[in-house]
Amino acid sequence: MYTLAQKIAVALGSTHSFSLDVKDVSPAAPADLENIRQTLEDDVALRGARSIPAPADAQVQVTISQNLAGFVLVAEIRRGDAQQVAVVPVASTDELPPQPGPEPGIQRKIIWQQAIPILDFAQVPADSHRVLWYFLESDRLVAYEFDDGAQVLRDAQPISRRYTPRDLRGHLVAADPMHVSAFVGGTRCDGSWNPSFSVECRENAGQQWPMGTVSWAANPTRNYFSGSVTFSNDLQAKFPPFFSSASPSPETTGLSSSRRIVAGLDGQTQLFVGAAEPASNFDGWGSDIVSIASGCGSAWQVLATGVGDWSQKDQIQLYEIRDRAAAAIGQPMELPGPILAFWAAGDGNSARVVSRNLESGMYEASIVSVSCGN
Repeated sequence: MYTLAQKIAVALGSTHSFSLDVKDVSPAAPADLENIRQTLEDDVALRGARSIPAPADAQVQVTISQNLAGFVLVAEIRRGDAQQVAVVPVASTDELPPQPGPEPGIQRKIIWQQAIPILDFAQVPADSHRVLWYFLESDRLVAYEFDDGAQVLRDAQPISRRYTPRDLRGHLVAADPMHVSAFVGGTRCDGSWNPSFSVECRENAGQQWPMGTVSWAANPTRNYFSGSVTFSNDLQAKFPPFFSSASPSPETTGLSSSRRIVAGLDGQTQLFVGAAEPASNFDGWGSDIVSIASGCGSAWQVLATGVGDWSQKDQIQLYEIRDRAAAAIGQPMELPGPILAFWAAGDGNSARVVSRNLESGMYEASIVSVSCGN
């Protein structure tokens, strides 16, 4: 529907308002018609037009029909005497076996353990043989180099910070194997090799933490973020303070990245869809969420932590987001202790997890991914 919304927006041009209706002429609609209409309205509105009841500047009629290859979405856009048509085919799943396939499973690979707390970590391949690992601790940035699995170099440089909140959070961003930036305690520390490893720290102006395509303002004396997103129609959504947020990848889901899930300070997890008010609330989610492109279907999927505190074992659950609802997929994966950091990996297919094993007392750095089963 993301593709159809793009085509409708192009056809509307500078039109200020539109009305939209959806009808189904196939034997069975592939989804709820009202949800399809609402999703299309939201996506088109994000591109500058405003949806109102008829009469409007333009009328959009979307028809769902079926052919041998699957479903076809046809949008007729009328502006005065002018009319345009946009067509988007949707592959059918009728030929798939009627039995459900194996449930996706969450996999965890522990890559490092140590007694000193870890705030974040990053893996950066240098070439086909060498890999650099960076580990952010509360007062230093540690670098390891592995050549075909063998440790050949270790260096650690102290870092400074202006604030030390009770729940200290940190974040690593690696631009390339030789350059990494750490954000922690109101400071930004940039590490580089030239030829030895050195780190320079300074106050983080604006307290911005880059996270994928967006940057959020971190509260340097606490452990949460704030921020807003401006959409293509100049509408700005200002989110309440939050611990983490996640949005879909348009490339893998076909959805607009204007959708965003926010884990608030009050324990409420809310879905925003191009508006300042939440479209849905999700219950039973923890404070850390990450979008993941698992490859198990085309829907938007996220990983979310459990609701326990630092004295309890934690879990990670996979959810699928369709329209404005979230459904748990498969069984949750339990960890032997609380999750302390949860960040999306650079590949979009996995997540970085820092947890503490309550039995051993060790801090564990792990890579979490989703397996689609056999």
